[in-house]
Amino acid sequence: MDKSTDKIISTDEGQGKYPPSDSISIEDGVDITDLQIDDVQYSEEPLTLDKLPIEILMYICNFLDAKFLVNSLSKVCRSFQDLFVSDIYWKTRIKKKWPKPYPPVYDDNFCWREACIVREECFRVWSKPDTTCHHFFYKEAIFAPVDAVHLMNNGTILASGSRDRYLNVLDLSKYNPDDPASIKAMKVFSDHKAHKGWIWSLASHENTLCSGSWDTYIKLWDLDNGVKEYNKYKCKSAILGIHFEANQIYAAGYDRHVYIIDPRESEVHRKRYHRRPVLCLAADDKYIVTGSEDKTIAVFDRRAGQVYKTIQLESFAMDISFSHQQLWVADKEGNLQLYDASLGQFKHIKTYDVGHKGKATGVIYSPGAIFTSSTDNTIKVLEPNLSPAAITTINDHSAPVTRLAYQNGVLASAGSDVSIGIWIPKQTL
Repeated sequence: MDKSTDKIISTDEGQGKYPPSDSISIEDGVDITDLQIDDVQYSEEPLTLDKLPIEILMYICNFLDAKFLVNSLSKVCRSFQDLFVSDIYWKTRIKKKWPKPYPPVYDDNFCWREACIVREECFRVWSKPDTTCHHFFYKEAIFAPVDAVHLMNNGTILASGSRDRYLNVLDLSKYNPDDPASIKAMKVFSDHKAHKGWIWSLASHENTLCSGSWDTYIKLWDLDNGVKEYNKYKCKSAILGIHFEANQIYAAGYDRHVYIIDPRESEVHRKRYHRRPVLCLAADDKYIVTGSEDKTIAVFDRRAGQVYKTIQLESFAMDISFSHQQLWVADKEGNLQLYDASLGQFKHIKTYDVGHKGKATGVIYSPGAIFTSSTDNTIKVLEPNLSPAAITTINDHSAPVTRLAYQNGVLASAGSDVSIGIWIPKQTL
């Protein structure tokens, strides 16, 4: 940096003081030791952040939380806002903290700024969950193993289903860590007659909850009207998985079928392209992805109305996570498998042994972390990259963990120890 810096940082009308970060070479970060003493201009005016050389300012920013930079510092003035408009700064920041390839699969719509915020926040929270989270077990009105948990409304509402036929709905915003009685006060709804069989699957769209059970029924519940049941659909087998979106329900059936329901109609349609029970299901606007005991994953093309691709597995899928052009599979052997779903290729990338000693019962991918559960009683929080090492392992359950839910930083687990594990980051309360 030489005397020409005066021109760079001078403020012209309608322009920011600093150039956008994509015009700054920070591939290896900013090193203020390269700044010569002659480069620093002295003045009798008070020294403020906006008068610092850009190298020093960017160096300081590396020690501040990404969330603070976006939500606070960038809003101080136009000059600071211009510093963080490019992906270059955020890519470099992530690479310096976590050098492994990220994201695991290329995504045209990937937002590096948001990814940096959630990665830093997830790493901060899940590196030391005992100190960064409020953690407790919910056991009210639960008398049998819990098989389904679901978070909605930005992580403030938690629904659960268990083998005692109870459907419970909790308002987590009512939890007060200083008041043990607040755990009971969280209950919004609890009914042991919600279904006549084990409640095995839950999903939601806006303020409507959808439940699936071994009694062969799929039911819709209106949370705006006191969690009132307002519709139900009779299927021909137990429902083991549900995807629920506006005007469409897809469900995984024990009878090897995938059920398709338009809530505006009364008809229940079904398609069969598996030879054994369908255990898990996920969907986006193009594909319905199902995993079955027949050791296959079927990719159904919604527009073409037929199976687009069938993937053969060595061990059948217990759960799948499908988003961000990625398909993650948790299998019976306790492993994770990654498939590149970009451009519809569903190409196998790698199989990972993440350290589970039992079946992998749940998997959730997010840009901040990957969450897995197992019959070995553990939950693992993994780095969301091409080589997902463990950030932490949670050993709080005393029996197999059957399912996970994660939304807005809140984690919930379904336990065979007749409980629901709940982790709420302290700063969210």
